[in-house]
Amino acid sequence: MIQSFYTGSAGLGSNKEWLSVISDNISNVNTIGFKNERVNFEDLIARSITSFSNNSPKNLEIGGGAFATSTVKDFSQGALMNTNSSTDLALDGEGFFMVKDNQGVVYYTRAGQFRKDASGNLINTNGMKLLGWALDETGNMAGSLNEIKIPNDMSPKVTTKLAFKEPTNLDANSTIITDTFDTGDATTYNYVNSVTIYDSLGVSHEAQFYFSHVGSNQWRVFGLLDDEPIQFTVPGDTNTYDALLVEFNGVGQINSIKGYGVNTDQALTGAGGERDNADLGSFTLSNTPVLPGSLVITEYTDTAGNHSVNWIDDGHGNIIDLNNDNRVIGTISYDDGSITINQFAGNGENEQLTGGNYKTYDTTVSSNKIPPEQISIVPIVTNNQNSATLNTGGNPIQFNINMANVKQLDSEFIFYAEQDGYAKGDLLSTTISEDGVVRGVYSNGQVKDIARIAVATFNDKEMLVRKGNNVYLPNSQTYTPIIIPGGVISKIRSGFLELSNVDISKEFINLITAQRAYQANARTITTSDQLLQETMNLKR
Repeated sequence: MIQSFYTGSAGLGSNKEWLSVISDNISNVNTIGFKNERVNFEDLIARSITSFSNNSPKNLEIGGGAFATSTVKDFSQGALMNTNSSTDLALDGEGFFMVKDNQGVVYYTRAGQFRKDASGNLINTNGMKLLGWALDETGNMAGSLNEIKIPNDMSPKVTTKLAFKEPTNLDANSTIITDTFDTGDATTYNYVNSVTIYDSLGVSHEAQFYFSHVGSNQWRVFGLLDDEPIQFTVPGDTNTYDALLVEFNGVGQINSIKGYGVNTDQALTGAGGERDNADLGSFTLSNTPVLPGSLVITEYTDTAGNHSVNWIDDGHGNIIDLNNDNRVIGTISYDDGSITINQFAGNGENEQLTGGNYKTYDTTVSSNKIPPEQISIVPIVTNNQNSATLNTGGNPIQFNINMANVKQLDSEFIFYAEQDGYAKGDLLSTTISEDGVVRGVYSNGQVKDIARIAVATFNDKEMLVRKGNNVYLPNSQTYTPIIIPGGVISKIRSGFLELSNVDISKEFINLITAQRAYQANARTITTSDQLLQETMNLKR
């Protein structure tokens, strides 16, 4: 009879453990990523005797009650709650986020309450850092698993490639241009358009391209980068060319590209037309045509002597004074070389342009062709003291031009270009895709793929042990999880959190059951006590 006390006590103990688990489940009904636990019970044997009667076994088994042997976690999916915070993450499917503490210990969690710290690391509420793979320029995972860090700014990238993309078209029905090219005279070219490019310091510059329809299926393309001419190289040719001669075939596709116009350096001497004989502020350069953006005037002479200046043409027909806030002081016509300096008109002096230089070009066409997808330009320096804008001190600008997709059809002129450079940018926001790609959105308009979140899974999730703070560790130090990128076995939901999967109504039912079971076991002890008392009373 004494055994029944211990049997009832075992029942009280096991149900007490169950009540503790139920209480823990109910307490964590609002804990992000919490997984419900249930108790496994096993019976106890107090006595087991087997006897035989007529060679048939008879068992006498007296149970000793029950005890709680283990708990089992329910890893079923919890409901998702919208938070509108892009760094709040929820796993929609299998797996765990991987986080690392400052001691280098890696933990596993379903709680996706992450934020970006001051250094750009994605951390959870306990400061543990989210793990993943860094992505290279092409978006591929590079290197080993590591902490995800979002740069707070983006360094500038110099333009190295410029491509004229579809549907760029040169109107085949355009007027044929026979006049000498002059950027200041819109009748000497058919179209002009521009694209912004960047130097090594992230400073933006304007690359302008002028298209002149010079013959059936033939176009000349001149270029300017701010106030400097864009010049071209031809494979196997030592000359530098000042324009491109683009020829199309009968179906509007590029047949060939060649270099056009070899330039020659010319000097200002003050002789002949470089004198203002009529006091009109007018001069005429000795040689033409002038390459736009190539004129530099460093000195003029009058009756008072020689005067040093820093005047250039801006490539668009204006002469500007670099020493006077780039103020326009005159004009130049590139086709006939005529120059007007406003301050010289009517001043009674007979000025001479005695210092400086410019470039002229001829009609030479290269024998060799240039691959349409690989048109190289001559490097343009950015420490040019004879430029209003190309004096930033960065590295020389050199990019390749791809014209392979340019067409010549009877349709409106369309210009569409892409280049691969950008200015410095500051981080504006962070987005995370369903496949775990972390992207930074920057003030320079760039969206950069930074990292891809890692997701770990286990063949036996029950070997995971709760360590508090919503994290787990394997119960074996040598156990290796299966680590895969996000989006493979589960989608990563940005702006959502996974709620606890505790079913509170079910827990209340369990609570009632556990309470009644505890009471019933208590009653067995009371009853055993009463029976023992009756036994004691037999002596009386």
